[in-house]
Amino acid sequence: MDSSDADDLTQGVTSASLCDAMARRHPHRCHAVGLVPARAGQVTAGPAATIRFGPCRDDIPDHDLAAAAERALAEVPDGAVVVIAAADAPGEAVAGGKKLAALEELGAAGIIAWGSIRDRAEAAGYRAGVWSLGETPRASGDLLQVIEVGGIVTFGGVTVTPGDWVYVDEAGLIAVPWDERHDIVAAARQIEADDAEAVRRIRGD
Repeated sequence: MDSSDADDLTQGVTSASLCDAMARRHPHRCHAVGLVPARAGQVTAGPAATIRFGPCRDDIPDHDLAAAAERALAEVPDGAVVVIAAADAPGEAVAGGKKLAALEELGAAGIIAWGSIRDRAEAAGYRAGVWSLGETPRASGDLLQVIEVGGIVTFGGVTVTPGDWVYVDEAGLIAVPWDERHDIVAAARQIEADDAEAVRRIRGD
């Protein structure tokens, strides 16, 4: 998937219309809420490259986040969004400015952290869209470590598999099966058009 394809898929949809389109096809929950963008108003979308964090153990080798991301990105199409799940410690930092910059240089189109980050103001100027649950000044290298790369992750009531097409705006994140992304986007655009027509009728326009 090249960048033009990624941009095209985000046009004319929102997380709300994508959620409605998914609900018409799948009974499972496809959304998570609470993510905050480093840069207000941004939208981020692409195939998910997944990394799971967990509490540190001194008998399990630690893994560098950039190395883990490189492995995760190699397994999904270009233009990927690195999805970092730290469901056990959402208030702790999974990355700061240097690590986020390293992920961007590896080719990540976005970084979605179900956890906290450091240096949000710095991240606001990055090309990649950066999302997190919050910000903290404390590094957490003594608390968290990479536990799994390229596996299924769960957070906020949603399950994300590697390669899912993920879309996030300020209302929420949506996880769409990769092979269904074009159909779901088309259905979401129709929902947007139908809703706009309904509002016109309500207002008598």
